[in-house]
Amino acid sequence: MANDSAKYGLLFELGVFDLDGTVLRRDLEITDRTLAAMDGLRSRGTRLVVATGRRFEGAREHAVRLGFADRDPVICYGGSMVRRMSGETLLHRTLPRALGVEVLEWAAERGLHARIFVDGRIIASPGTPAALGHLRRYEEPGLSVVENPAAWLRDGGEEPTKLVIVDHPDDVEGWLEEAREAFRGRLFVTRSLPHYVEVGGLEGTKSRALAYLCEHWGIDPRRTIAFGDADNDIDMLRFVGHGVAVGGMTDEVREAADAVVPPVHEDGVALYLEELLGERL
Repeated sequence: MANDSAKYGLLFELGVFDLDGTVLRRDLEITDRTLAAMDGLRSRGTRLVVATGRRFEGAREHAVRLGFADRDPVICYGGSMVRRMSGETLLHRTLPRALGVEVLEWAAERGLHARIFVDGRIIASPGTPAALGHLRRYEEPGLSVVENPAAWLRDGGEEPTKLVIVDHPDDVEGWLEEAREAFRGRLFVTRSLPHYVEVGGLEGTKSRALAYLCEHWGIDPRRTIAFGDADNDIDMLRFVGHGVAVGGMTDEVREAADAVVPPVHEDGVALYLEELLGERL
């Protein structure tokens, strides 16, 4: 890493940070050390961006804590939306209704809990035991439960920004590859949390959203560093000049990165940035 500091320390124009499992701990805390390290990168003139699977409202809440202001854009919904902290939408990609219905019917046939994310709202199927064990669904603002999400969407519901399928982490492995194969070449199917599989348009990825911002700002992606921990970060880690896996949920995440650092509960991001910047912050 010492050689990396000299090689990369002054080259990055953009730093990109996933939230959950990267800078946001399981208890939703962000350490002072992480905040100081990110501020250290800002002080060198590097732009910072959050890139998360969370919807905009949740992304903004945590981005405020990370020091982002009104004009700063946030990549949210896994890359399907780029929106300024002020609420101005720069980019919004949705799934075609027919494809969304197909996914929801696929999930229903397998008894899986599904969620439709539209701008600011969630339309959810009735809870399954696996879903209820991992979600506090009745506490979420903007959430509505319907008996048949596929029918809701088919009968005129708003085109989804993304879809989510929720199951027990041990059971996801049993159908994840089947889902990827069923929608290969038509949709982007990825795992963002052990119990959480996101389904979005092929253009609705973190790398595509990041490409949009790089073009907007005139930044060469090779002069970008990104931090992530999960499968939905793989395309972003490969896209940037230097991808850093924070712990790495799977072998695929670690293989996609140029470097692997300790997990979030060990302040992996802060440790890497401190050494990258050549000082203890």
